Amino acid sequence: MTTLLVTGFGPFPGWERNPTPAMVKAVAALRIPGVRVVPHVFATVYAEVARDLPALIARHRPDAVLLFGLAGRTGHVHIEQHAHNVTTRRVPDASGAFHRSADIVADGPWRVPTAFACGPLTQALRRAGFNARLSPSAGEYLCNFAYWLALEAVARHQVKRALFVHVPMPLKAGRSARGAFSRRMTADDLAAVARTAALAITGRGYLAKPVRRPRAHSARP
Repeated sequence: MTTLLVTGFGPFPGWERNPTPAMVKAVAALRIPGVRVVPHVFATVYAEVARDLPALIARHRPDAVLLFGLAGRTGHVHIEQHAHNVTTRRVPDASGAFHRSADIVADGPWRVPTAFACGPLTQALRRAGFNARLSPSAGEYLCNFAYWLALEAVARHQVKRALFVHVPMPLKAGRSARGAFSRRMTADDLAAVARTAALAITGRGYLAKPVRRPRAHSARP
């Protein structure tokens, strides 16, 4: 049995509506043979993510962790290739707090890549009509912070795969422009993106392959 931990976030300053809990729900509703889905929605708070993500991994021992986050000012899906050792000092979390330091880990590497094959998933989403692109940075906010913690779990051999997917805010009303690669994505589109990502990261053949442990980048450019 393969276990998938799938997560999203609640509201945060400037964005009182977050589409990712609905994406988590869409994955939880999937019936993938041989796959157990553990859904979770984080409060967008550093202290809670730091507490809850390692606890969820320790309790459920997932094979894969799939994280969704909102990139509200973009119009496409970002398949995140790296987590960076940085936190923002511009925007507080939902509790009004900042991370205790500008770095996630003192004296840690500048960034860490995921070992998941991001390119094939990006191409699969584009073939399905979604405007999906590879992204080199998950930002500096809670999304990047959670991704860093998930990739730390991969490095400790607690998890085989981890991937973060950023998504735009969907239309409140109106038709999808699926296939036109425009900004017009609906909640149904995001649910389909979530299901596609979940199927990719839980692929039996993929998870059975030896894990490639990419080297962390130790110095900033």
